[in-house]
Amino acid sequence: MRQISAHADYRHEDYFFARTQSRAMSAREWEHSDKPLQSWSDHLYPALAAAGAVVAVLEILH
Repeated sequence: MRQISAHADYRHEDYFFARTQSRAMSAREWEHSDKPLQSWSDHLYPALAAAGAVVAVLEILH
């Protein structure tokens, strides 16, 4: 009897890749940012609040 299986043979190399960036490139100025990345919510929530305030003011004036 044949069994259908979802098993696959994966090697360690299938998930981990050799580092291709040289040490000289990683030492470049642009590789070390002073400021961390910001979340979209840092900009989205204040923008939505401002848009809501504008809509509220326009409704009052109209």
